[in-house]
Amino acid sequence: MRVLFSVWDKGRALPLARRFQELGAELWASAGTAKAFATEGLPTHALDTLTGFEALLGGRVKTLHPTIFAGILAISPADLPADHPVWDVVVVDLYPFSAKEPDYIELIDVGGVSLIRAAAKNFQRVWVIPGPAWYEKALHDLAVHGGMPPLPQRQVYAAAAFQLTAHYDAMISQAIFQEVPVTASPNLRYGENPHQTAVFVGRLPEVLLGKALSYNNLLDIEGGLRIVSGWPKPACVILKHTQPCGAAYDADPIEAYRKALAADPMAAYGGIVVCNFPVEKSWVEATRGHFIELLAAPAFSDEAVAWVANHKKQTTLVRLPLNNPRAKWEVRSALGGILWQTPDTAESEGEEVLRWAERILRQMYSNAVVVVREGELLSGAGGQTSRIEAVRLALQRAQARQVPLDRAWLVSDGFFPFPDSIELSAAAGIRHIAAPAGGKNQDLVAQTAKKLDICLTFLPYRHFRH
Repeated sequence: MRVLFSVWDKGRALPLARRFQELGAELWASAGTAKAFATEGLPTHALDTLTGFEALLGGRVKTLHPTIFAGILAISPADLPADHPVWDVVVVDLYPFSAKEPDYIELIDVGGVSLIRAAAKNFQRVWVIPGPAWYEKALHDLAVHGGMPPLPQRQVYAAAAFQLTAHYDAMISQAIFQEVPVTASPNLRYGENPHQTAVFVGRLPEVLLGKALSYNNLLDIEGGLRIVSGWPKPACVILKHTQPCGAAYDADPIEAYRKALAADPMAAYGGIVVCNFPVEKSWVEATRGHFIELLAAPAFSDEAVAWVANHKKQTTLVRLPLNNPRAKWEVRSALGGILWQTPDTAESEGEEVLRWAERILRQMYSNAVVVVREGELLSGAGGQTSRIEAVRLALQRAQARQVPLDRAWLVSDGFFPFPDSIELSAAAGIRHIAAPAGGKNQDLVAQTAKKLDICLTFLPYRHFRH
């Protein structure tokens, strides 16, 4: 087993290197690491004996060499000459990048990131250990397996390696952007407000009619897609400031729109409409009298485009890409840095109406409560600082619709910590309630629902959004 070390903090890597030597591994390292290990009594081969140089450009180039990378990327040792070293394990500790350092550019690790990526790419043969955060686990795996961990374990390390390099690059990118203003020509109409400049990095949807897209337009389109994308029936959502003020699905696309509009016609004025079905002329004719700022759909018939051009001159038409995969990460800024998280795509496996309610809740700001019935959003209340206020507001809006609520569901994005929300819902005629499981006083809430003859369903997921 050959192990290649290229580490910033030699001392932290010593226990791992010593354990590899005890298992009979052959140690290799960049020049500085090899000297440090040798001082501690660990015989280590220096990579410069292969490359012919210890460092170039004052240390900017040390490990970037075809011989080294071929020994990492080779799928099989048989792919290389018999005397060519092939590494089984690659251990890298990147330069500790800090934007606070005056000469932070010199702290951008190039060779280390390349080593990590090469080893992670070839995880089917190579075990990559991406820095000190993984040393303890590596020691544990060595103890358990007596050497290389099996493929599923190596795959976990590889995924962590790519997460590390992504985070590392994001820190560098943020530092450079903060120091040097973006010079790219803005490709959006404006930011959240007209006095703000905005740039979008990515593939913009195609505008068929109307104005160039703005920062807010893109956020609204994304919010709409989170609700209707992939839904098996024709679905339509109307958004205002990224919040759904109407949402419905129906076998008839026109009925889906009419039901969505009925939730709050006043809020829908000047809203963004996103559909998951091709739009025909008959559909846009059904929107007569409704001012729509932007209408987005996977496709538009020529007749539909012509009708909008003649009758809705202030409406922007946007054709959504046919293949619009959701990003694997959501990114936003905070405290001068960047926050990364996986998107909230979780859905219950229960009734269709509950899964639809969850989709709507995922787009609303917490505390949020919705009242839905047969695929139609009757009312919603989001962004409330009190759970009971969200319930009260959603019920008031639902009652204003003057429709029976006994077949409707009231669904919450968070726990019901007290029975007051259940009591208030029962008084309004609600017979079905759903909320995440695991809340404080859950047994008391459940007992109250049973006493009031309410069907209370506990969902497996919570959908807070800030």
